[in-house]
Amino acid sequence: EDSDYKILIVDDLPKNLMVLGNILTKKNYQIAYAKNGKEAVEMFQIGKYELILMDIQMPIMDGYEATRIIREIDKEIPIIALTANAMVEEIEKTKKAGMNEHLIKPINIENFFATLSKYIAQN
Repeated sequence: EDSDYKILIVDDLPKNLMVLGNILTKKNYQIAYAKNGKEAVEMFQIGKYELILMDIQMPIMDGYEATRIIREIDKEIPIIALTANAMVEEIEKTKKAGMNEHLIKPINIENFFATLSKYIAQN
């Protein structure tokens, strides 16, 4: 059965969008894609999403900036940072920008779903 749970995936690399999209559609989540932070903010302003997966390093507008803008509109939506950078400072920075979690790429599937399940009511 189809979930009405809608996830916005933000990443400038089509391959990353595809990988995450494939993982999530298998679980019947509805997926929307944004190529950068600016696009994510625009989509967020007109769409309804339950969760955002936010890449950090992107052209035009990065994940930090996009998260700060989204947080001005919505304090509650879970925003999960996706980054290849595992450094402590980076994790601090994502928290400061208003992100709930920090996942390291390449994504560990088990860890990924464990993290999502904190925010997604299991059906």
